[in-house]
Formats: sequence, structure tokens, C-alpha cells
Amino acid sequence: MDVSGTMQLVTTYAIGIGFKIVGAIVFWLIGRWLIGLAIRLVTASLERQKVDPTLLRYLGTVISVTLNVILVVAILGYFGVETTSFAAIVAAAGIAIGMAWSGLLSNFAAGACIMVLRPFKVGDFVTAGGVTGTVKKSVCSSPRSLHWRTF
Repeated sequence: MDVSGTMQLVTTYAIGIGFKIVGAIVFWLIGRWLIGLAIRLVTASLERQKVDPTLLRYLGTVISVTLNVILVVAILGYFGVETTSFAAIVAAAGIAIGMAWSGLLSNFAAGACIMVLRPFKVGDFVTAGGVTGTVKKSVCSSPRSLHWRTF
């Protein structure tokens, strides 16, 4: 058994793996910094347009999760892991979750449209969700939240 040959082989592989690990850590740190920068830019842009804070937090979370998943998949690809099957699994899970949450997502989309478009304000007489009344005041931290006075 050739000990020096074995040690040279182990050293060669260890150095290669070490460089990949260091590269992945650098890739992770730079990726996380870029994700934070992207979220700050989007948030600042939407704040200038006076978008509701609740919607800002939701969009920030969606962007963060999406970009982090892409970052992890990219790092796995850097290590040589086949990512096409992973992408197919994520796509299938997204379709299944979307179908399961279709009613919830439609309600969320309707709420988001109300927050963004602001179709009514305090003093308006409206009928929504089977309730008829005048929008009397804001009850949450958001001035666009509605409180109904029924007749």
C-alpha cells in the first residue's frame, strides 16, 4: 500500500472540495446581500408610490423567499447536483398548493386590489360581502382599512 500516493490523492480532493465550499460560502454571502438590496430597492420604490404597508411586507416576503430558493438551487448546481428534477418538484408543489389555495388566493387578490386601487373612502355608501353601510372610520394602522356602520 502506497501511503504517500494515497495522501496526495486525499489532499488533491480535499483542496478541490475546500475551494468549492469556500466558493459556495462566498456565493451565499454575495447572494444574500443582493437579495437584501433588491428587497430594499423594491420597498423604497413602492413606498414612494404610497403602497399599503401590509402589501409591502407581503411583497418583500415573496421576493425574499423566491430569490432565496433560486440562490439555493444555484449553489446546488455549483456543487454538481442535478437541479432540473428539483425544479420539477418545486413546480409540481406550486401547482398543488395553488389549486388547494385557489379560494384563499382569490380572496387575497381581492383584498390586494382593494388596498392598491382604494375604490372607497370614509363617507362612501357601499355594499360588500352582504353588508350595506357607510364607511365610517379606519380601524387599523392602515388608513385604507374599513369599518362599516350598517343600517
